[in-house]
Amino acid sequence: MKVIGINASPRKKANTQTLIEAALAGAADKGAETRLVNLRELQINGCLGCEGCKKQLGKCVQKDDLTPLMQEMTTFDAIVLGTPVYWYHVSAQFKILVDRLYSFFDLGVDPQTGKTTIKSAFPAGKELLMFISRGDPEPAPMYGQFYKHLDEWLNIVPFSLGAGQFEFIHQYGANLDRKSAANDVELIQKARLAGEKLTIRES
Repeated sequence: MKVIGINASPRKKANTQTLIEAALAGAADKGAETRLVNLRELQINGCLGCEGCKKQLGKCVQKDDLTPLMQEMTTFDAIVLGTPVYWYHVSAQFKILVDRLYSFFDLGVDPQTGKTTIKSAFPAGKELLMFISRGDPEPAPMYGQFYKHLDEWLNIVPFSLGAGQFEFIHQYGANLDRKSAANDVELIQKARLAGEKLTIRES
């Protein structure tokens, strides 16, 4: 089994990366082949809205580092994603990744029913694990309604990837302490077990 972890935090070795690495370690303990990718180290561009991907579904026309990474994602059995929360939403790097997944989708209309149809070139059924690390505690002291919007929006990710099974793990109250996750023994154990479960589900 192959598991890829994609870290969308711009901070090096901070909480999001720590949690992804814990999950990958759990999967590796069960014999999985793992790989970690830090988006901050790559040259990635936002979606151009050019619709060029609709000429060959699943093939983004851009020549940056994200195009081959998305192709590689299709070859893994399980995907572990992680993002910090910035201004009540995902990081810019994570949003770019999700926007670019549009290259795998084609929206149409059924001529008989008039209903919208969705065709996806991304292989369905992969296991998905997501980590979301935020500074505020739960419940949030201010503007908690914005976090409700974020939680709803995050559901687009397993939909975009056609995930077979998925799990979200939230870290609350990290503040700006990049070692907050590493110092939370219970949370690290939860992350490792979630990584192990990726391999159990596959079998």
